[in-house]
Amino acid sequence: MTASSRLYLLLVLAMVPMILAAFFPDAAKLGLALDVVILIALIIDIRITTAKSLLEVQRIVDDRLSIGRDNEVKIVVSHRGTGDTVLKCQLKDDTPADIARDKELFEFELKPGTTAQVQYKLFPARRGAYAFGHVNVRFKSFLGLFWRELKAADKTDVKVFSDLKALHDLSVRLAHSSELGELHQRKRGQGTDFASLREYAVGDDAKAIDWNATARRDRPVLRTYEAEQEQRLLVLVDAGRMMLSDLEGLTRFDRALNAALCLALTGLTHNDQVGIGIFADKPLLYLPPKRGKSYMNRILESTFAVQPRMVEPDYAGILSYFASAQKGRSLMVVLSDLTDPTGSQSLLSGMANLSPRHLPFCVTLKDRQVQQIASSPIPEDKDHPEKALDAIYKRAIALDLISQRELALSVLTKRGCLVLDCPPQELSDKLVDKYIEVKSRARL
Repeated sequence: MTASSRLYLLLVLAMVPMILAAFFPDAAKLGLALDVVILIALIIDIRITTAKSLLEVQRIVDDRLSIGRDNEVKIVVSHRGTGDTVLKCQLKDDTPADIARDKELFEFELKPGTTAQVQYKLFPARRGAYAFGHVNVRFKSFLGLFWRELKAADKTDVKVFSDLKALHDLSVRLAHSSELGELHQRKRGQGTDFASLREYAVGDDAKAIDWNATARRDRPVLRTYEAEQEQRLLVLVDAGRMMLSDLEGLTRFDRALNAALCLALTGLTHNDQVGIGIFADKPLLYLPPKRGKSYMNRILESTFAVQPRMVEPDYAGILSYFASAQKGRSLMVVLSDLTDPTGSQSLLSGMANLSPRHLPFCVTLKDRQVQQIASSPIPEDKDHPEKALDAIYKRAIALDLISQRELALSVLTKRGCLVLDCPPQELSDKLVDKYIEVKSRARL
């Protein structure tokens, strides 16, 4: 129970006669009388105010939250009492301290026999285990002299995973594609059973050219075969120092992990064998390739608590370790970041060493802020020339970063690696599309 501002005001007024009693002794009697009246009013107010046991509070929140997303939390307050007294309530939930929320304090009125519902959103920026405290509810007494308080709802444990909402949306899309026959249609590529002839396209394997048909049609023609549907996919996520930096609200590692999980789900939906590894200066996690959608739950549970580290990975050694653990040819997707050919020499060498036994695929995150700085105009301000100089300096650095990055990616391409470099918001979709393209062209 907490005194209200109304009670404090009455107590201050009751003190005035006591102060005046120093000059007018009879004023003390008035002060005592006011104190008695206030005390009686307070006792009556306590007796007639609704008991807090008549309120029921329930918190509704998923036990799995998505990182980098708005996660809705609902709180339902029910009044099981009778009568006509309307409660003026305030509510505050004890949310995990490290998770941002859009609103803290709620005010509402609650009539007997009714239910009120409030909701807010949590925006977690880090994966891991968290705990809610109690829901704190207080309501003003009948005469408005105090606030009656209660701590309701049990403490709730939740886990913040990678972007589960993106996985759900992707699962729905993949299921819809399956219903339309897009996933289970006959893929045409390099298999053992002849399927048909088609014209050569950029990126196709020149070994598949049918020279007799090419001579007849006077243009390159390929022999296509029914591709094997069950392939092996290994997704590797870099958790080294390059992945610690922030990229539009989340770390590069979390951005990469979100895309890696979307790719894993797509592979399992295609009935491929899918494995996942996370590494820094040493392997932090390795789940060998297996098939079946149920494997996705194990992948989620195993990855949710892994965090990046401020260390420099030995890319050549670690990628060689993962490659040697594969029993057959695999599509090895490495989600990492690079700077220039010199600074990323270890990564470039490690990726190049994966072929020809495996098909290496390097995926990097493009920083849109660097792109914006590189394309921004130079301000013309004669009164403040230092602003123009600062803008020129930043733009020069941004252009150099982009140039060195493109050079490093071109080195990977020349060494036979697939490459994808795009902003974080587009990464998951483009990575999934690229994977489906690899399957359709039977690159494995």
